[in-house]
Amino acid sequence: MTHNDQHKPTLADALVALADAPLTDIQKRDTRSAVMTFCKALGLQPGEVPASNIYIRRKLESISYIALGYSKGRWGNVKTGVARAVGLVGKSYPSRNTTPLLPQWAALLEKLPASLKRKVSSGARYLSGLGVDVNGVSLSDLHSYRDTILNDRMRANAEQAWDHFLWGWNRAVDQFPDTWPQITIPRDEKREIYVYPFAFFPPSFEADVNAYADRMRNINLDDDGPVRPSRPTTIKTRTRQLRTAASVLARSGVDPATITGIARLVEVDNFKLILHFHMERAGGKTSAGVVQIASCLRNVARHYVKVDEEHDRKMSALCKRVSVQTGGLTAKNRERLRPFDDPEHVRLFLCLPDTIRQHVEHDKRAPLQKAVLAQVAAAIALLLATPIRNANLCAIDIHRHLKPQRKEVHLVISESETKNRHPVDFNIPPYALEILRWYMAEYRPYLVREPTDALFPGRNGKHKSTHTLGLQIKKIVFEFTGLTFNVHLFRHFAGKVFLDQQPGNYEVVRQVLGHKRLDTTTSFYSGAEAKQASAMFNDVVDTLRAQHASKPKKRRAGK
Repeated sequence: MTHNDQHKPTLADALVALADAPLTDIQKRDTRSAVMTFCKALGLQPGEVPASNIYIRRKLESISYIALGYSKGRWGNVKTGVARAVGLVGKSYPSRNTTPLLPQWAALLEKLPASLKRKVSSGARYLSGLGVDVNGVSLSDLHSYRDTILNDRMRANAEQAWDHFLWGWNRAVDQFPDTWPQITIPRDEKREIYVYPFAFFPPSFEADVNAYADRMRNINLDDDGPVRPSRPTTIKTRTRQLRTAASVLARSGVDPATITGIARLVEVDNFKLILHFHMERAGGKTSAGVVQIASCLRNVARHYVKVDEEHDRKMSALCKRVSVQTGGLTAKNRERLRPFDDPEHVRLFLCLPDTIRQHVEHDKRAPLQKAVLAQVAAAIALLLATPIRNANLCAIDIHRHLKPQRKEVHLVISESETKNRHPVDFNIPPYALEILRWYMAEYRPYLVREPTDALFPGRNGKHKSTHTLGLQIKKIVFEFTGLTFNVHLFRHFAGKVFLDQQPGNYEVVRQVLGHKRLDTTTSFYSGAEAKQASAMFNDVVDTLRAQHASKPKKRRAGK
């Protein structure tokens, strides 16, 4: 029998094994119920679901139990029951390890800060279960723990759990060299890192890049400088792109010692090398990333290096050859918006802040534990009512940006704070204002660690980072709806929903989204209303057909 011929157990096999398992009748009943509930959520039969920890973990991570109508407690019982079933026909490491710590590990953990102790305690319990003490632990033991939680444990986010353990263990190695086992766990890079630090190149290259950054800031008010200073994020991006371009040349065979300034990057042959490198990383074709690096280098060559006309013409021709069609929504975003062709999904999504609020108010946990959920409800309410960009959302200051006007409250953001220098002035509608006031009165105080006027407070008296709030919004939207939905997609959702109701009314969408030009709006959303446009066209055709069919046919004479 070959390896492929071997039968791989399924949940159907687990249900068969359940009959003879050393469990009580109630445990057997609950396990069977859990398996059937899980399979129903997948839309599969037990015989179609492999009894594999990795497979089931991935499926559990893709399911929104709230959207399916299950409570947190019920879904927890489902996961426990499925894990028990898998353990009947294969290996299954418990999600929560309660193995007693060996005395040496217990003593060592007590000396760690709480943050490190949380990260490494599960691994210490695993090693204790194997009988491996502090003095006998080896790198292979640590890799055994990695393999166990990645392959034999059903708990979600196994890769993240290993990353946390690895980080905590290596930090303990560095901070406690006299007591902690001095074994550093190598980190496997998840992506190729090909960008060198500035120190890899001659000092003159970094000096030239810094001079270009100063030009973008226009700190010297040079006549040939930009009309207005670039934003810090733009300067940071351009600096990174130039360092990336230099690194690409070095990896393509150009001696890094010869990369003494930006002019070396924009030599036509070197420009081609850089574009070829990025196209190879994109699978042998152009991409938005290739276009961005090409545009950056051409602009630097034209305005900073000041190449001659022939040189500029050659670079412009290469830019045209790698250009891509950027108009309209991407295929990924179109797919993510497709569920909203169904009016019921639109209604449920528009009511999501209220749904989250109801969930929070019925949650028995302490307010501090529910505060982030309430915060995300407020953020979503604002995004639905005022589809601003994530950076502006995170930076909302209660006193500077929220302006009471009689019975109304306006969200006011100056043009100096927005991406395209278009001011924002939205009247926050009552439904969003109610959620906002609820969050600010009952839950925001639990999130304030230091005095701050930030609507969404973070650390050190500053607002929450765009990365953190964005991840939290994406996570909670998925938990409540089962949809993959990032913060920027709220802007596309706003355009689609409005145009579905009023096809062709692009001017309103332009003003709401803050586009400077109408063609920007039409290029993005001209296809978003296609379903409604098609329906309207079909209505006209159906009406004309009905009118034609209703007319009696004239009988010819003599008949």
